Amino acid sequence: MRALRYDRYGPPDVLTVVDLDEPMPRAGELKVRVDAASLNPLDVKVRAGHTRYVPMFERPPRGTGVDFAGTVVGTGGGDVGGYFPGARVFGAVSPFRRAGTFAEFVCVTPAEVASTPASVTDEHAAALPVAAGSAVQALGDEGRVAPGMRVLVNGGAGGVGHYAVQYAHHLGAHVTATCGPDNVAFVRGLGADEVLDYTREDYAAATVPFDVIFDTTGHASWRACRHVLAPDGVYVNTSPDAASVVTTLAEKVAARLAGRQRVVAFVLKPRAEAWRRLAKLAEAGAIVPHVRATIGLADVAEAERQMETGHGRGKIVVLPSR
Repeated sequence: MRALRYDRYGPPDVLTVVDLDEPMPRAGELKVRVDAASLNPLDVKVRAGHTRYVPMFERPPRGTGVDFAGTVVGTGGGDVGGYFPGARVFGAVSPFRRAGTFAEFVCVTPAEVASTPASVTDEHAAALPVAAGSAVQALGDEGRVAPGMRVLVNGGAGGVGHYAVQYAHHLGAHVTATCGPDNVAFVRGLGADEVLDYTREDYAAATVPFDVIFDTTGHASWRACRHVLAPDGVYVNTSPDAASVVTTLAEKVAARLAGRQRVVAFVLKPRAEAWRRLAKLAEAGAIVPHVRATIGLADVAEAERQMETGHGRGKIVVLPSR
């Protein structure tokens, strides 16, 4: 099978399309033909070596990619959760594993997948797990967003951000989102009540406090925006790098000591239950992936190079068979 691999940490140039033996499912596993996968900043960070000192991450040579959607083509026997050959599934594998989803086949457990709704394409299903899962968990579980609440999404056009705007709108919140000038109309079309062009407007100047601030970019901090957060508001940071993680954890303690505001150092809980929730939301049209491009394995390096700039709209989907 064709797959994307790298033998050492480094820039996007280390990525190479190779031919490998197809994986064989073990007992309790499903073998899935990957019809679509999607890029996440996580893939870039692991490939660049940002996690090299985390013992649980398997070192190169390794594959890349975690999100996927496809069709079950075989099982390893045992309890496979009722899935069968021909079933359409989507989900995400652990980034700790050496095998990635930017490949024609992947072996997974039932705990890593959910059934793909008939009305949802594989390209859209593959764009859901990490990005949409982060938005839904951050706002629904951590922020406990309810109708009438005021929500700020910092970075409303990105992979996580464009889902966050849609989901906050779906929950009945008043949504303010930030983005660059080229994305103002796009973000407004997602359901944002107010859109701030960050090159001209500063959300820190808001006169009415937000109940939830979801920083999908990691460029803000609780200290920088606590004055526009409600007294019992929640600040959620996706913590895109080690420095942000340390800062957010320290601010979590500071917020607890300072008052009733709550700081959440976000960690996605990838599991089948989360993917089933996304499936229902996607089937209902509450969240709709914006796929700005579909590419082949050979195009991933350039796509990751662009992703490293920190600018982008929606998701990029990878078609392993292309």
